[in-house]
Amino acid sequence: MIADRIGGIISILFGSVAISEAVRLYPYRTDYFAGDHVLPAVVGALLVLLGLLLAFAAVKGEKFVATFPDKSTVISMLLSFGLLFVYWVIIPVLGYVISTLLIAIGLFKVMGGFRLIKSALFGALLTSVFYMIFIYWLGMSFPKGMFY
Repeated sequence: MIADRIGGIISILFGSVAISEAVRLYPYRTDYFAGDHVLPAVVGALLVLLGLLLAFAAVKGEKFVATFPDKSTVISMLLSFGLLFVYWVIIPVLGYVISTLLIAIGLFKVMGGFRLIKSALFGALLTSVFYMIFIYWLGMSFPKGMFY
């Protein structure tokens, strides 16, 4: 299909740009596999490889017809996007823990369709796991907010 070839060519172009960026960053490396050049090189190589596969080895498949989602799905998507925007706004004010808890509850309610109690339970569990991983184990610093 022509769309697969176009998508493959675009992928090859983006991969080439990523590889050129990796080559530009290579002199700043700390080791062969450690430095700012590694991620762009890996992503670029994968984009080029998969783009070549898509553009020249694509199997002709069945026709796919895209349909616009129904009203409830659109509302759910917009609410999810809005919640993530609110998260971006409130995380410096309320801090990582409280913001993550509130937004996780909202996302479980909106995307999962759970009741409020179950959403709160899942949100607390998710926030606790993220806290353990990112703050306790990895020692990352996040905004503490106005309550600390």
